[in-house]
Amino acid sequence: MSGPRVLDREADPVAPPLATGVDPRFRARRIAVRKDAGRKRLKRLLLLVAVAALALAAVIVLRSPVLDVDEVVVVGATRLDPATIRSEAGIDQGAPLLLADLGAATERIEALPWVAAAEVTRDLPGRVDITVREREPVAVVSGGGAAVLVDVDGRVLELAPSAPGGFVQVVAAEQPPAPGATIDADLLAAVGLAGRLRVNPAGAVAAVHLEPDLRLQLVEGGVVELGDTSDLDAKVEAFRTVHARVDRACLASIDLSVPSHPVLTREPGCLGDG
Repeated sequence: MSGPRVLDREADPVAPPLATGVDPRFRARRIAVRKDAGRKRLKRLLLLVAVAALALAAVIVLRSPVLDVDEVVVVGATRLDPATIRSEAGIDQGAPLLLADLGAATERIEALPWVAAAEVTRDLPGRVDITVREREPVAVVSGGGAAVLVDVDGRVLELAPSAPGGFVQVVAAEQPPAPGATIDADLLAAVGLAGRLRVNPAGAVAAVHLEPDLRLQLVEGGVVELGDTSDLDAKVEAFRTVHARVDRACLASIDLSVPSHPVLTREPGCLGDG
């Protein structure tokens, strides 16, 4: 029986080498990975510190009394009280100027019935400028025991007295909406007509009626029958011409449903131009 075999490494070239420790290349790689990870952690830490510092600086600047709102200036308000506009803007004196929500302030101001457009801007170090463009009233819409002042777009501006001076009334079948709302689209043509006849001929037309057809009630008496809303430009020009040229004594009606062929009717028993 033979004994254990003794391996002779010099005699056996196929045998693997004995482990003598970690390959230096692997060790160098592990060290490089650790250093790279450390650098990344340091960069993240520095970034967090920088962000925190910037945030702190921003808070200090935003809350600084130097950049508080010192005054709110309103330009363009002739019918509205500037104090009403300032209140609606919601930007108080002493508030941080850079934190003021100018867009929201603009929307609130433009919701006021009289305001057509508004612009709100900052003027460093401590002023807010509000510029408004107000709407122009053109007529009074009355119905259901109420009367309101409206602009050419049909926006209701404010409640009006029952017999307001200087405006032609549009007589509606129903009560008009509250200030800030818009009248029914069916009334817009009549409102535009009332606005045009307010100044030319000035003081001639008292009211515009819509039923049964479009009709003008004259201040001096009589009516002007316009028919439907077609050819309104031609009908307005025809009315201005007839009104300026004929004797209006005892006038009963002027039919302008066909503007090129006006028909004038007088009260029975009255002499005058036909």
